[in-house]
Amino acid sequence: RRFGIKEAVVSTQSTGDNLASLSVEGNPLRTIRREIIAKGTNAIKDYLRLKLAPASIEESGPTIPDIKPDEIMMQTKTLELDRKQNVPGEVWDQALVCAIVRLSMQHCGLTVIPESVFNLRATLQELELGANNLHQLPPEIGKLVKLRKLNLLNNNLKELPAECSQLVGLEDVNLGHNKFDAIPECLYSIPAICNLIISNNQIRAVEPAKLITMTSLVCLDLENNNIGRLPPELSLIPNLRTLLVMGNTFKIPRADVLAKGSAEVITWLKNKVPQP
Repeated sequence: RRFGIKEAVVSTQSTGDNLASLSVEGNPLRTIRREIIAKGTNAIKDYLRLKLAPASIEESGPTIPDIKPDEIMMQTKTLELDRKQNVPGEVWDQALVCAIVRLSMQHCGLTVIPESVFNLRATLQELELGANNLHQLPPEIGKLVKLRKLNLLNNNLKELPAECSQLVGLEDVNLGHNKFDAIPECLYSIPAICNLIISNNQIRAVEPAKLITMTSLVCLDLENNNIGRLPPELSLIPNLRTLLVMGNTFKIPRADVLAKGSAEVITWLKNKVPQP
Protein backbone atom coordinates (compact mmCIF):
# COMPACT_ATOMS: atom_id res chain seq x y z
CA ARG A 1 0.00 0.00 0.00
CA ARG A 2 0.90 3.64 -0.59
CA PHE A 3 4.19 3.03 -2.35
CA GLY A 4 3.40 5.28 -5.28
CA ILE A 5 2.80 2.32 -7.61
CA LYS A 6 1.28 3.61 -10.84
CA GLU A 7 0.83 0.41 -12.81
CA ALA A 8 -0.10 -3.18 -12.02
CA VAL A 9 2.35 -5.47 -13.78
CA VAL A 10 0.65 -8.65 -14.98
CA SER A 11 2.71 -11.82 -14.71
CA THR A 12 2.05 -15.53 -14.61
CA GLN A 13 2.12 -15.26 -10.81
CA SER A 14 -0.62 -12.63 -10.60
CA THR A 15 -3.41 -15.22 -10.55
CA GLY A 16 -1.75 -17.79 -8.29
CA ASP A 17 -4.12 -19.91 -6.22
CA ASN A 18 -1.92 -19.46 -3.13
CA LEU A 19 -2.40 -15.68 -3.06
CA ALA A 20 -4.86 -15.15 -0.21
CA SER A 21 -4.75 -11.37 0.10
CA LEU A 22 -3.77 -8.59 -2.30
CA SER A 23 -4.12 -5.00 -1.11
CA VAL A 24 -3.30 -2.13 -3.46
CA GLU A 25 -5.38 0.73 -2.04
CA GLY A 26 -3.71 4.12 -1.82
CA ASN A 27 -1.61 3.75 -4.96
CA PRO A 28 -2.21 5.91 -8.05
CA LEU A 29 -2.98 2.93 -10.29
CA ARG A 30 -4.10 3.74 -13.79
CA THR A 31 -4.84 0.22 -15.06
CA ILE A 32 -7.38 -1.06 -12.53
CA ARG A 33 -10.68 0.71 -11.89
CA ARG A 34 -11.51 1.71 -8.32
CA GLU A 35 -14.69 -0.39 -8.42
CA ILE A 36 -12.61 -3.51 -8.97
CA ILE A 37 -10.12 -2.64 -6.22
CA ALA A 38 -12.99 -1.99 -3.82
CA LYS A 39 -14.33 -5.51 -4.32
CA GLY A 40 -11.18 -7.03 -2.88
CA THR A 41 -8.62 -9.70 -3.66
CA ASN A 42 -10.73 -12.10 -5.75
CA ALA A 43 -12.01 -9.35 -8.03
CA ILE A 44 -8.47 -8.03 -8.57
CA LYS A 45 -7.21 -11.54 -9.34
CA ASP A 46 -10.06 -12.07 -11.84
CA TYR A 47 -9.15 -8.80 -13.55
CA LEU A 48 -5.45 -9.68 -13.73
CA ARG A 49 -6.25 -13.18 -15.00
CA LEU A 50 -8.14 -11.69 -17.91
CA LYS A 51 -5.33 -9.27 -18.68
CA LEU A 52 -2.94 -12.19 -18.90
CA ALA A 53 -2.98 -13.80 -22.35
CA PRO A 54 -2.23 -17.53 -21.86
CA ALA A 55 0.45 -18.72 -24.25
CA SER A 56 -1.25 -22.10 -24.46
CA ILE A 57 -4.33 -20.52 -26.00
CA GLU A 58 -3.10 -17.64 -28.10
CA GLU A 59 -0.37 -15.04 -27.92
CA SER A 60 -2.95 -12.27 -27.71
CA GLY A 61 -6.29 -12.50 -25.96
CA PRO A 62 -9.42 -10.36 -26.23
CA THR A 63 -9.27 -6.73 -25.17
CA ILE A 64 -10.80 -6.26 -21.73
CA PRO A 65 -13.33 -3.39 -21.77
CA ASP A 66 -12.77 -0.61 -19.25
CA ILE A 67 -16.27 -0.63 -17.77
CA LYS A 68 -17.82 -0.95 -14.33
CA PRO A 69 -18.56 -4.64 -13.63
CA ASP A 70 -22.15 -5.74 -13.12
CA GLU A 71 -22.42 -6.59 -9.41
CA ILE A 72 -24.72 -9.60 -9.78
CA MET A 73 -22.72 -11.11 -12.64
CA MET A 74 -19.50 -10.54 -10.73
CA GLN A 75 -20.93 -12.43 -7.76
CA THR A 76 -22.57 -15.33 -9.61
CA LYS A 77 -19.99 -15.66 -12.40
CA THR A 78 -22.94 -16.73 -14.56
CA LEU A 79 -24.61 -15.37 -17.69
CA GLU A 80 -28.09 -16.72 -18.49
CA LEU A 81 -29.21 -15.98 -22.05
CA ASP A 82 -31.78 -18.76 -22.54
CA ARG A 83 -34.44 -18.01 -25.17
CA LYS A 84 -32.75 -14.75 -26.16
CA GLN A 85 -32.29 -14.14 -29.89
CA ASN A 86 -30.23 -10.97 -29.85
CA VAL A 87 -27.54 -10.25 -27.28
CA PRO A 88 -26.18 -6.68 -27.08
CA GLY A 89 -22.42 -6.22 -27.21
CA GLU A 90 -22.55 -4.62 -23.77
CA VAL A 91 -23.68 -7.93 -22.27
CA TRP A 92 -20.69 -9.76 -23.76
CA ASP A 93 -18.41 -6.99 -22.45
CA GLN A 94 -19.79 -7.54 -18.96
CA ALA A 95 -19.27 -11.30 -19.26
CA LEU A 96 -15.64 -10.65 -20.13
CA VAL A 97 -15.02 -8.13 -17.36
CA CYS A 98 -16.79 -10.28 -14.75
CA ALA A 99 -14.80 -13.38 -15.77
CA ILE A 100 -17.86 -15.63 -15.90
CA VAL A 101 -17.44 -19.37 -15.47
CA ARG A 102 -20.90 -20.45 -16.68
CA LEU A 103 -22.79 -19.47 -19.85
CA SER A 104 -26.24 -20.74 -20.79
CA MET A 105 -27.67 -20.15 -24.27
CA GLN A 106 -30.42 -22.75 -24.51
CA HIS A 107 -33.51 -22.43 -26.73
CA CYS A 108 -31.89 -19.54 -28.62
CA GLY A 109 -32.32 -20.89 -32.16
CA LEU A 110 -28.56 -20.91 -32.66
CA THR A 111 -27.19 -22.33 -35.91
CA VAL A 112 -23.64 -21.27 -35.05
CA ILE A 113 -21.90 -20.49 -31.77
CA PRO A 114 -21.44 -16.71 -31.41
CA GLU A 115 -17.82 -15.61 -31.75
CA SER A 116 -18.14 -13.73 -28.46
CA VAL A 117 -18.34 -17.07 -26.65
CA PHE A 118 -14.74 -17.87 -27.55
CA ASN A 119 -13.59 -14.53 -26.09
CA LEU A 120 -14.54 -16.00 -22.70
CA ARG A 121 -12.01 -18.82 -23.01
CA ALA A 122 -9.79 -17.66 -20.14
CA THR A 123 -12.45 -18.40 -17.51
CA LEU A 124 -15.41 -20.30 -19.01
CA GLN A 125 -15.96 -23.70 -17.36
CA GLU A 126 -19.57 -24.56 -18.17
CA LEU A 127 -21.24 -24.08 -21.54
CA GLU A 128 -24.94 -24.88 -21.99
CA LEU A 129 -26.06 -24.94 -25.64
CA GLY A 130 -29.01 -27.31 -25.43
CA ALA A 131 -32.14 -27.09 -27.59
CA ASN A 132 -30.64 -25.14 -30.49
CA ASN A 133 -30.15 -25.93 -34.18
CA LEU A 134 -26.43 -26.60 -34.32
CA HIS A 135 -25.34 -28.89 -37.16
CA GLN A 136 -21.63 -28.62 -36.46
CA LEU A 137 -19.17 -27.05 -34.04
CA PRO A 138 -16.32 -24.84 -35.26
CA PRO A 139 -12.65 -25.76 -34.64
CA GLU A 140 -12.53 -22.77 -32.28
CA ILE A 141 -14.31 -24.90 -29.69
CA GLY A 142 -10.84 -26.23 -28.87
CA LYS A 143 -9.91 -22.80 -27.48
CA LEU A 144 -12.24 -23.26 -24.51
CA VAL A 145 -9.58 -25.15 -22.60
CA LYS A 146 -11.06 -24.39 -19.16
CA LEU A 147 -14.34 -26.18 -19.94
CA ARG A 148 -15.48 -28.80 -17.46
CA LYS A 149 -19.07 -29.15 -18.66
CA LEU A 150 -20.43 -29.10 -22.22
CA ASN A 151 -24.16 -29.51 -22.85
CA LEU A 152 -25.18 -29.98 -26.48
CA LEU A 153 -28.47 -31.76 -25.81
CA ASN A 154 -31.11 -31.64 -28.52
CA ASN A 155 -29.27 -30.24 -31.53
CA ASN A 156 -28.56 -31.71 -35.00
CA LEU A 157 -24.95 -32.77 -34.56
CA LYS A 158 -23.51 -35.77 -36.39
CA GLU A 159 -19.88 -35.36 -35.35
CA LEU A 160 -17.52 -33.29 -33.21
CA PRO A 161 -14.38 -31.58 -34.53
CA ALA A 162 -11.01 -33.12 -33.67
CA GLU A 163 -10.17 -29.93 -31.76
CA CYS A 164 -12.49 -31.08 -28.96
CA SER A 165 -9.64 -33.34 -27.86
CA GLN A 166 -7.93 -30.17 -26.57
CA LEU A 167 -10.60 -29.84 -23.87
CA VAL A 168 -8.57 -31.96 -21.49
CA GLY A 169 -10.42 -30.80 -18.36
CA LEU A 170 -13.87 -31.75 -19.68
CA GLU A 171 -15.77 -33.87 -17.14
CA ASP A 172 -19.44 -33.79 -18.16
CA VAL A 173 -20.59 -34.16 -21.77
CA ASN A 174 -24.22 -34.30 -22.87
CA LEU A 175 -24.77 -35.20 -26.53
CA GLY A 176 -28.27 -36.61 -26.10
CA HIS A 177 -30.92 -36.17 -28.82
CA ASN A 178 -28.58 -35.53 -31.75
CA LYS A 179 -27.69 -37.57 -34.84
CA PHE A 180 -24.46 -39.34 -33.88
CA ASP A 181 -24.00 -42.84 -35.31
CA ALA A 182 -20.91 -43.47 -33.18
CA ILE A 183 -19.25 -42.07 -30.09
CA PRO A 184 -17.09 -39.18 -31.37
CA GLU A 185 -13.45 -40.26 -31.69
CA CYS A 186 -12.11 -37.11 -30.04
CA LEU A 187 -13.75 -37.98 -26.71
CA TYR A 188 -11.58 -41.04 -26.17
CA SER A 189 -8.51 -38.84 -25.68
CA ILE A 190 -10.06 -36.65 -22.98
CA PRO A 191 -8.90 -38.18 -19.70
CA ALA A 192 -11.21 -36.28 -17.33
CA ILE A 193 -14.62 -37.30 -18.73
CA CYS A 194 -16.64 -38.92 -15.97
CA ASN A 195 -20.20 -38.48 -17.30
CA LEU A 196 -21.01 -39.13 -20.96
CA ILE A 197 -24.62 -38.90 -22.13
CA ILE A 198 -25.18 -39.87 -25.74
CA SER A 199 -28.70 -41.26 -25.54
CA ASN A 200 -31.37 -40.84 -28.23
CA ASN A 201 -28.97 -40.86 -31.17
CA GLN A 202 -28.34 -43.36 -33.96
CA ILE A 203 -25.38 -45.28 -32.55
CA ARG A 204 -25.11 -48.73 -34.08
CA ALA A 205 -22.12 -50.14 -32.20
CA VAL A 206 -19.75 -49.33 -29.34
CA GLU A 207 -16.04 -50.00 -29.12
CA PRO A 208 -15.18 -51.28 -25.64
CA ALA A 209 -11.43 -51.33 -26.34
CA LYS A 210 -11.53 -47.53 -26.69
CA LEU A 211 -13.99 -46.95 -23.85
CA ILE A 212 -11.77 -48.92 -21.47
CA THR A 213 -9.11 -46.23 -21.88
CA MET A 214 -11.52 -43.66 -20.36
CA THR A 215 -10.38 -44.33 -16.82
CA SER A 216 -12.42 -41.51 -15.24
CA LEU A 217 -15.72 -42.60 -16.82
CA VAL A 218 -18.34 -43.23 -14.11
CA CYS A 219 -21.60 -42.85 -16.05
CA LEU A 220 -22.29 -43.91 -19.64
CA ASP A 221 -25.78 -43.32 -21.03
CA LEU A 222 -26.44 -45.12 -24.32
CA GLU A 223 -30.23 -45.41 -24.09
CA ASN A 224 -32.47 -45.29 -27.16
CA ASN A 225 -29.91 -45.92 -29.89
CA ASN A 226 -29.56 -48.66 -32.52
CA ILE A 227 -26.96 -50.81 -30.76
CA GLY A 228 -27.39 -54.38 -31.98
CA ARG A 229 -24.92 -56.06 -29.61
CA LEU A 230 -23.83 -55.13 -26.09
CA PRO A 231 -20.18 -56.17 -25.70
CA PRO A 232 -19.41 -57.80 -22.34
CA GLU A 233 -16.12 -55.90 -22.28
CA LEU A 234 -18.01 -52.73 -21.37
CA SER A 235 -17.94 -54.08 -17.83
CA LEU A 236 -14.15 -53.63 -17.86
CA ILE A 237 -14.30 -49.83 -17.97
CA PRO A 238 -12.32 -49.25 -14.75
CA ASN A 239 -14.59 -46.90 -12.77
CA LEU A 240 -17.94 -47.40 -14.50
CA ARG A 241 -20.83 -47.35 -12.01
CA THR A 242 -23.82 -46.36 -14.17
CA LEU A 243 -24.53 -47.99 -17.53
CA LEU A 244 -27.84 -47.08 -19.19
CA VAL A 245 -28.67 -49.13 -22.30
CA MET A 246 -32.43 -49.57 -22.51
CA GLY A 247 -34.18 -48.84 -25.80
CA ASN A 248 -31.63 -50.43 -28.14
CA THR A 249 -32.05 -53.26 -30.65
CA PHE A 250 -29.97 -55.95 -28.90
CA LYS A 251 -31.87 -58.92 -27.40
CA ILE A 252 -29.24 -60.01 -24.88
CA PRO A 253 -29.20 -59.23 -22.02
CA ARG A 254 -32.97 -59.46 -21.73
CA ALA A 255 -35.21 -56.64 -20.57
CA ASP A 256 -35.66 -58.22 -17.11
CA VAL A 257 -31.90 -57.95 -16.52
CA LEU A 258 -31.82 -54.33 -17.70
CA ALA A 259 -34.73 -53.49 -15.41
CA LYS A 260 -32.66 -54.44 -12.35
CA GLY A 261 -30.34 -51.48 -12.85
CA SER A 262 -26.75 -50.67 -13.72
CA ALA A 263 -25.04 -52.78 -11.08
CA GLU A 264 -26.87 -55.91 -12.22
CA VAL A 265 -26.18 -55.19 -15.90
CA ILE A 266 -22.46 -54.59 -15.29
CA THR A 267 -22.21 -57.80 -13.25
CA TRP A 268 -24.06 -59.75 -15.96
CA LEU A 269 -21.69 -58.44 -18.62
CA LYS A 270 -18.63 -59.14 -16.50
CA ASN A 271 -19.70 -62.78 -16.17
CA LYS A 272 -19.86 -63.00 -19.96
CA VAL A 273 -16.35 -61.70 -20.61
CA PRO A 274 -14.31 -64.49 -22.32
CA GLN A 275 -11.76 -65.94 -19.96
CA PRO A 276 -8.12 -66.12 -21.14
